[in-house]
Amino acid sequence: MSYPPNGQPAPPPGHGGPAGGGFGPPPPQGYGPPAPQGYPGPQGYQGHPAGPAYSPGYGQPPVPPRRTGRGAKVAAFGAAGVLGLGLLGGGAVFAYSKVNGSGPQPEEALPGNAVAFAKVDLDPSADQKIDAYRFLRKFPDAKDAVGNPADDADLRKVIFEGIQKEGGLEGLSYDSDVEPWLGDRFGVAMLAGGEGEQPTGVVALAVTDTDKAKAGLAKATGAEGGYCSVGDAFAICGQDQAVVDKAVNDAASGSLADSANFADDMKALGEDGLMTAWVDGDAASKIAGAAMMGGGSTGQSSGRVAMALRFDGPTLELAGTASGQQAGMLSDDDVSVDSLPSDATGVLSMRGLGPAVKTMWGDLEKQAKGVVGDDQWQSGLDEARTATGLSLPDDLAALLGDDTSVVMGGPAADGVPKIALRSNGEKAKADTLVSTLSGQSGSPLTLVTKDGSDGTYVLATEGGYASHVATGSGLGDSDAFEDAVPDADDANAVAYVDIEQVVAQYGQDMDDEAKRNLGGLKALGMSASSDGDRSDFRVRLTTR
Repeated sequence: MSYPPNGQPAPPPGHGGPAGGGFGPPPPQGYGPPAPQGYPGPQGYQGHPAGPAYSPGYGQPPVPPRRTGRGAKVAAFGAAGVLGLGLLGGGAVFAYSKVNGSGPQPEEALPGNAVAFAKVDLDPSADQKIDAYRFLRKFPDAKDAVGNPADDADLRKVIFEGIQKEGGLEGLSYDSDVEPWLGDRFGVAMLAGGEGEQPTGVVALAVTDTDKAKAGLAKATGAEGGYCSVGDAFAICGQDQAVVDKAVNDAASGSLADSANFADDMKALGEDGLMTAWVDGDAASKIAGAAMMGGGSTGQSSGRVAMALRFDGPTLELAGTASGQQAGMLSDDDVSVDSLPSDATGVLSMRGLGPAVKTMWGDLEKQAKGVVGDDQWQSGLDEARTATGLSLPDDLAALLGDDTSVVMGGPAADGVPKIALRSNGEKAKADTLVSTLSGQSGSPLTLVTKDGSDGTYVLATEGGYASHVATGSGLGDSDAFEDAVPDADDANAVAYVDIEQVVAQYGQDMDDEAKRNLGGLKALGMSASSDGDRSDFRVRLTTR
């Protein structure tokens, strides 16, 4: 049996590691996949068994992988760090290390042809660690778990023990098999397969001691299957050796960090924070199309998206940037939240919503017809027109206008929240909707309209609240709103929930645990803005 990359014969008996594990005593020099010519390797990768700093995967090529249903748990260990995120629930997220985060990043060890990527950094900047501590201390049930910032809590152990509780990594000891070599950063990448093949995934695990990593991962892959290739800074792990070897060699030719698209998106995103994710939507769409239709793409261009979860003082923030089609969905005009009442419990405000409905309608209709059929789709449109008096999409777009806000207030007499739509669209379409609904016997929904200022109107669930929204103002000046949506003045879309008010108004329906933990929160805010072919967004969870 030969190594696929170079076709050399298998090593002599006695040099094979656990089946499928890729580890064991080193084979004679020359076995295993060679590094690209002239490549010294990132972070000390040597690319060949002869090199002192790099082992591309000792042992015989794995036998066909054992499909146990649990997969490669060593990869799951990294994925748990990236996607399972014991990050907040486990507490002590920042207390693991008190020094500034630095050193190699997973994207430097993963190939540049990745179509999706996510990572967790358990060693971010000192400011991020302190801010995370301040945030978590706002929750009574988290205080004991978070402890003191001077403590040496190890979140890696929390993740490891969680996997063991689910039946994985049996027979391994964290203290002797994992802790001596596992670093603070974990990354996972989705890679496009060959023509007609499914996409594959690999995990990058930070390594602090190469020899101990080889021993620990040999034990892990021997018990669970999978294959790992260990370098100075990261071990690349996956289910199959061929996939891992190709990922290592592709990264040697050009890493994800060196990819122009990835680098541009990361620059626009700013600080990584504790967790970072990136998706090339166009490439992923082609993979999805090939998987579903046997080739080609889905025909949907979705651009790229990058996101980072980080802290800003005692505030948790998810920041993101999008390019391509997703960036063009917003109007360039700013929202007018100052004209909304300051006591609003919740708000969703968008510019360009009506025009967007008409623009997107063709794609929506095409997809819907593909699912339910032409006749069923047309029947649904006819029923909607009879029920509302509105023709879709034109009348709906006219009703919404291009400056649209949905506002939620406190509970009405029946305990249901008051809801209002404020729009610069055509009030006549809203009047038609109200008239049609009122003429239907047994209609569960009662609506009223009210003229507003500056060419706007309000459609609401009750007359008093319609008047309140039509004449109210000051939301943009409220402290809670400004903290949750600090860049509202330049935003094309805004969402806001006053959590403190929600708890005060509807807390009687919550259990004690929910009220206790929500009591530390103040508001949730979101803002999005568009600039040419790129849009940025922020989601912020503020505390009291």
